[in-house]
Amino acid sequence: MILAMANVQIDDDIYDGYNDYPSIYSIKDFEQDELFQETLNTSYAKRLIFTPKVPGSAMRLGTSTGFHRSGTSVSMRSITSGFRPMTAVRGAGYTSSTRQTFDPLNMSSSAKGPAPPLENGKDDTPEEKIKVAEKKIMDLIESSVEAAYENNIRVALERAREASSRERTLIRLQEQAGLSDNHNVDLTFAVIFNLATQYTNNNMFTEAIATYQAITRNRMFSNSARLKVNMGNIYVKMGQLSQAIKMYRMAFDQAPAAHKDLRIKIMHNIGMLFVQMGRLEEAANSFEWVMKERPEFKAGLHAVLCHFALSHRDKMKRSFLELLEVQLNIDQEDRYNISTDDVAFNILNEILKNDDLSKLEKELKSEAERTILCAAKLIAPVIEDTLTAGFAWCVDTIKSSAYGLLAADLEINKAMVFLHNRDTQLAIDTLKIFENRESKANSSAATMLSFIYFLQGDYDQAEKCGEIARNADSYNAAAYVNLSACAIKKGELNIARELLLCALDTDASHIQALYNLGLVYKKQNMYEEALECFWKVRNIVRHDPQTVYQIGQLYQLMDDIDQATDWYNQLLGIIPCDPGVLQKIGEMYDAAGDKQQAYQFYSDSYRFFPANFEVIDWLGSYFVSMQIAEKALVYFKKAVELAPDEPRWRLLVAACLRRIGQFHKAVLEYQDIHNKFPENIECLKFLVRLCSDLGLKEAQLYATELKRAEKAKELKDKQISARPGSRRSNSGASSRTGSGMSVISDHRSSPIFNRKENQSLSSADIIRSNRISAIENITESTIDMTDQTGIPSYVDPIGPLPIRPMTSAGKRDDDFGDEELGDDLLPE
Repeated sequence: MILAMANVQIDDDIYDGYNDYPSIYSIKDFEQDELFQETLNTSYAKRLIFTPKVPGSAMRLGTSTGFHRSGTSVSMRSITSGFRPMTAVRGAGYTSSTRQTFDPLNMSSSAKGPAPPLENGKDDTPEEKIKVAEKKIMDLIESSVEAAYENNIRVALERAREASSRERTLIRLQEQAGLSDNHNVDLTFAVIFNLATQYTNNNMFTEAIATYQAITRNRMFSNSARLKVNMGNIYVKMGQLSQAIKMYRMAFDQAPAAHKDLRIKIMHNIGMLFVQMGRLEEAANSFEWVMKERPEFKAGLHAVLCHFALSHRDKMKRSFLELLEVQLNIDQEDRYNISTDDVAFNILNEILKNDDLSKLEKELKSEAERTILCAAKLIAPVIEDTLTAGFAWCVDTIKSSAYGLLAADLEINKAMVFLHNRDTQLAIDTLKIFENRESKANSSAATMLSFIYFLQGDYDQAEKCGEIARNADSYNAAAYVNLSACAIKKGELNIARELLLCALDTDASHIQALYNLGLVYKKQNMYEEALECFWKVRNIVRHDPQTVYQIGQLYQLMDDIDQATDWYNQLLGIIPCDPGVLQKIGEMYDAAGDKQQAYQFYSDSYRFFPANFEVIDWLGSYFVSMQIAEKALVYFKKAVELAPDEPRWRLLVAACLRRIGQFHKAVLEYQDIHNKFPENIECLKFLVRLCSDLGLKEAQLYATELKRAEKAKELKDKQISARPGSRRSNSGASSRTGSGMSVISDHRSSPIFNRKENQSLSSADIIRSNRISAIENITESTIDMTDQTGIPSYVDPIGPLPIRPMTSAGKRDDDFGDEELGDDLLPE
């Protein structure tokens, strides 16, 4: 067909034959067309032809340039088959070359670069507005929760309120747009629930209850009944226990049976509220229901407590048996005590022993043991007719359970109860049972025995039991403390120090070992080391008054008066009414020469403890030195009331009477002293002088008695001097000043805090505290417990305190000097 077309005569119409192709011409026909394939293989077919959108004048056919028809058939075929290269219009700027694009206006430079981004179409549809509003509400809720977590509860409440306000605005927007059916119910629940929570955190309980009711009364919210638990918690905080029980019961009834944990917790809360209301029967029933559903230690202990309060012996036993049936399901020892030759496995096993899971298991086991022992110690004295029978039943019951190892601890607690009841022999008999038992129980029992023997003064037996405890358990720090106390009693301070250091190697935070080591260092005049020990104790026990006192006294011994005063003042902040501390501060101010401050503290010490002779002595001397004998007389009369058999205070009273001019009362006072103490030479001297001055007839009689008393004293002194080492003072213990104003006691009586200067809890207090450590707070009073007469005393390792200046002797009485009375001075 194509060959036939080639022989056709071309007429003058250039478009003639344009539509001579058949209407249907397939791709397959083009592939078989030889002329088409030949045209594709020409060089012009591979060139790019640029054709402008709007043809210019140069492309118009039939213009002045002319159009010459080709007589060949190939030219026509080219025109009819495809685009012909435009070579004739090159002068107008058009070209068919691919090397350079057509750009007559030179606009290619400005057209380079990335295309500008397209503008996003602004969609102001209601659906888009609703999405934006929901996102803002969720952001506010999250921000409120974060603020509450950071304990910024006010900001959390403000954001919760703003979220609630925006949520109401969102509902109105949906109603106006007719999209109420698409409302997000979960978003509304989150907004209201968060608002109620923040009201609760801010103690706005009424608003929180109203908000929770808005949720529980709306049936759109599923599982809203669980919020009644929150409402019950709020009523508990408000003190409305009946209403709280009502809410808990409603939540319990509406909770599905599948939520077993929730139902158990709610019932436990109900039982606790019944206990607070005193309805113990109902509380016991609630805890028993919990034990039937799922046995647990807390509910079991509470059930035992309720029956104990109701004095139900049988129910106490039954509840205790149910408590022993609770299973821990922890095989901690079997799991971690596997030893192999694999080093890597052993290292991994050691790491696993201290991981979080292992710690949790240890806490659960410790809680179980503590709960069982607490219940047993509670019911043992009351479930049987005697204490011994009750403990025997508990011990036998525990031995037959999965917690058999606790039986030994219960027997030790039994010994503690005997000690608390002052049945020392029964306690000793109970502890001796452990002599041939396992090491841990034997060590604890031996430690207790060592403590008891030490308190009884049997130091050899105490040391023997301490050795048994140490041999049974080399990591028993209390055993080392007991042995050190025995060594201190023997004066072996170096051995005691080594034992205490061993105790600290075992337990670096052992308070008794640290405290006793500080006392040992203090006795050895190692003040820096002692101070370090007491500082460690203070870091563990922040406000222990004895530790603070020891630090203050060490600074005082180191001559750091400012630090000592500061620590004593801190001690007054802990125990402001302690007379011994007040006296200590008064002594330091007195030594510094500040009499006014010293008087203030001595006066406060006397106010809290008026029976301290040393304080009375100082106060009387202070007023005598201030020439105010009237006030001194008050204190000396108080001393006479406290010690009527001591002539010294009576002489001071008489001296005050002389100073204020009441000579007749002074004579009567001296006569009374002479009647009770006829051999007191000083009293006779003053009687002779006063009677002579007043012209009384008794002056000669008293002078004769004075000579006889002096001769008797000389004879006694000769007899005493013949026996070296024995030294006794005469009955007149005061100094030989004529005025009788000496206020320095021959034996300083320590104040309360000084008498117990380094004494910790008494033995009875330690026994009541149920501590197993034999030497709970060994102090210097323990180191030097008693003297030969059995009277508690204390010997300071650095020697006696410096003697206070004799302020009362600063001004002598001109009328009553210290000179001896000669015969020429006596009345005829």
